[in-house]
Order: sequence, then structure tokens, then C-alpha cells
Amino acid sequence: MSMSVRIQAADLRDAARKSSAIRAEAAERGAQRPEVLLDVEVIIDRDAASALRVWDSQSDGDSALRYVGTPRGLAGLISDVRRLDIADGVVLVTPAKDQVLSLMLDELVPGLPA
Repeated sequence: MSMSVRIQAADLRDAARKSSAIRAEAAERGAQRPEVLLDVEVIIDRDAASALRVWDSQSDGDSALRYVGTPRGLAGLISDVRRLDIADGVVLVTPAKDQVLSLMLDELVPGLPA
């Protein structure tokens, strides 16, 4: 069973650097490759302008990796994170839980590759 490690990053380049360092350290120890999970702060809505309005009203100004846009765009980001081997998965964090949850179930999940 592999170990899971959650990382926070300012951007995808920072995430790639952190996950590479974690994986290299595990390889040096002769340990199994850890599963790296990237935290992504998320605000999604049916259109990007609406998502930006929600974000503007709830942003705390921190430097976390974030995605503000549509469910389809978020699906693309998640696919890129996997395809580029930046991380093995993502943890979606959102301040607008109710709104985002329904959009994730209705529009995001069907857009993700199996």
C-alpha cells in the first residue's frame, strides 16, 4: 500500500517541483512511490464571469493554487495535472460548498476521463 502525501502549491510549476522532490526522496530511501495529491482551491459556475464574481466576494487573498471558471475547464486542469504527472490526483477545496458540489456532480464528473 502506497503512502499518500497532500501538497499545497502556488502554481503548477511549484506543484511539479514539490511532487518531484517527494518522489525523489522516496526513491532514495528505496520506498514505494507515494501518491501525491494536490490541493486546488476551486470556485466554479456555469460561466467564468459568474465564477469570478463569486470568487471576488469570497477570496481571502492567500497564495494557494486556485481555479476559478467552469466545470469543463476544471476537468481540463485535473486532466493536465495527471497527464503531466504533476500529481496523482487533486483535492478540491472550496468556500462555496453547496454551489460547487452540485456543479461537480452534474457537470464536472461526467467530463473527467475514466
